[in-house]
Amino acid sequence: MKVALLIAAALVALAVPFAAQADSATRQTADVLLWTEATTTLSPPVYGAASLVRNERGIAMTFHTTGLPAGDAVTIWWILIDPSGNVVSAQYAAGHVIGNDGVGDFAGSLAEGDTSGCFATWFPCDGLSTDPAKGDSRTATVLLLARVHGPADPGRIPTQIHTSETTDDGVTCSETLCQVQGAIFSPAP
Repeated sequence: MKVALLIAAALVALAVPFAAQADSATRQTADVLLWTEATTTLSPPVYGAASLVRNERGIAMTFHTTGLPAGDAVTIWWILIDPSGNVVSAQYAAGHVIGNDGVGDFAGSLAEGDTSGCFATWFPCDGLSTDPAKGDSRTATVLLLARVHGPADPGRIPTQIHTSETTDDGVTCSETLCQVQGAIFSPAP
């Protein structure tokens, strides 16, 4: 009986590292930079830092930034780009009203196969694929974008911090709504 127990314990001890390695997480960090909508580019100054954790089931992010308009509603959006460079999805990640100091701290996660929280009906919303060739949790380039929704309106805060508020086909910015900051993560090494 002792021998069988020792053999079972040895097999478990050997199997656990392999199982853990198969689903090991990869953590990446990136600067939060200025987003210029006209050129769809990120550039200095640095407003904060973002992190992305990838595993076999999905991705999770934190987005810490400064310089946001005090009292405005702000959302963070997952922009997923496949290995060919095509945007395959834009989905809600997090949102809240910014305090007087202009600091924003956000966190969110997205599972492979989840297609909820789409940016707009006319924008791609395929979610994270389970196929590496189409951009899964390890192979997709992930762009996190901070979107300003204007001053928080007490009667509309849930809408302001949970949706893009984009109604016009092809229009992503207006006088009060626009992407202002972002962080980008290359596919996991």
